[in-house]
Amino acid sequence: MAKAKQPQQKQIDMNRVLNDPVYFIEEVIGMKLVPFQAEWVRDILKYHRLTYMAFRSSGKTRQMFVNFFLWCAVTRPNTQYLIISKTLPQAIEVLKDIRLTILTNPILKSLVPSNRSQSWSRTELELDNHSRILSKAYNDNVRGLHVNGVGCDEMGEYEDHEILRKAVLPTIRAKRGFFVGVGTPKSELDLLHEIEREPGFKSIHFDRFPAEGEKGDLFLQRYPDTTIHRVAGAVEIRDKKSGKILESYNNMTWAQEFLLKPVSMKDKLFPSHMVEKCLDQSLTFQPAVVNMCQYFMGVDFAMSAQSGSDFTVISILEKHPGSKKFKLVWMERLRGLDYSMQKSRIKELADQYQITKALGDENSFGKTFIYDLKADGVPIDGYKFTYQSGSKEELVKALRDQFEKEGFIIPHSPNDTKTRTVVDTLVDELTKFGIVFDMRKKKVSFEGTGKHDDTVISLGLANFIARNISMGVFSAIKGSGQKHNPFAIK
Repeated sequence: MAKAKQPQQKQIDMNRVLNDPVYFIEEVIGMKLVPFQAEWVRDILKYHRLTYMAFRSSGKTRQMFVNFFLWCAVTRPNTQYLIISKTLPQAIEVLKDIRLTILTNPILKSLVPSNRSQSWSRTELELDNHSRILSKAYNDNVRGLHVNGVGCDEMGEYEDHEILRKAVLPTIRAKRGFFVGVGTPKSELDLLHEIEREPGFKSIHFDRFPAEGEKGDLFLQRYPDTTIHRVAGAVEIRDKKSGKILESYNNMTWAQEFLLKPVSMKDKLFPSHMVEKCLDQSLTFQPAVVNMCQYFMGVDFAMSAQSGSDFTVISILEKHPGSKKFKLVWMERLRGLDYSMQKSRIKELADQYQITKALGDENSFGKTFIYDLKADGVPIDGYKFTYQSGSKEELVKALRDQFEKEGFIIPHSPNDTKTRTVVDTLVDELTKFGIVFDMRKKKVSFEGTGKHDDTVISLGLANFIARNISMGVFSAIKGSGQKHNPFAIK
């Protein structure tokens, strides 16, 4: 009786495994890469530090972090790698994919240590060759780690850009490790765009991989069984054989998520050229009132008086009879002061400028401030920011409109340190305010992408009340159901 023919075992070239991550991914893990994905993983070895902007569902997380980081850990004993995501649950999911890849692969399974229950956790795993892969959220807690490679996933979602410079990149300094960052852009003010254009990131190689463009039809490379169809106001992804619609995206979503074209810099809410037209280099802040003028105050309250919290910012605008321009006569940023000291300072400035009306951020900590300031005789009302009512957008749109009309006079004298310092902060925060499309909520929102936006909100509140005080009937508190006129001058 003839013996059954045994299936021939796949021959693996160990030399290629050690030196070529593409070979490892395709022959050991068993995942075929399309050309641009193969380019990604080989480029990490070529450039050592790189960031790629790539279209949604291009396979960037799987190839750059799961497969490439696993290759590093398998082929380089006694090394350590760090994967960072915006949130810890996202980081844990990446490590979970690595763990499943190991456990379901006959070759890689041999690298599972005997003490797996002790050496594997939701945020860390160690192989039998003593290489480790860690997963963490994007925050300051990565300080103190020294790794051979770090990867940042979905960098377009990261909010505090300074964490990359001050906490993430130092983790690879001691071991001269590699850095790889990927993501799909959220706005032209996000961290991906900052890396692309800032001279301080010249050590990081940057490139773009849109679904369509100069590099070719990458979406169709990734999904060869589909076709792309453009219809009125939308882009449809259809099955190549049946013509059935698989997915549909509006033009804004397709441009941002697939063509890597978020809202243009030309459409930034407060571009530098617009703000600069309102700056007056001959003026300083004005501590005294002018006869026949009205003064309006906007206050953005800090969440707390703790060190490291936001600033409480007070802005005061002067409104001159017969002029449509508002002059910023005072702006002050308070930080680290206790509640009573902040309240006293607001009261002092309200009395000093004989405020006609003040408007304060009523959310959270501000509600208590407003109640107590009213009791002290300050003519202040609250403005409640709610996502549903679009109240923040209304406030910011009014501020943008005033800048478009060159409707501000903002002192910016180089001879006065107080004026220059505060206004420079204002200009920085204004130019970092952008329009962001939220893919999950399918809504456009106005957001500050810098570390703070307190001066913008404070000026916006002062501008909002100054523009509307003469309207007779006006309601400040959005969605509050308030029926009386809070701004009636009595």
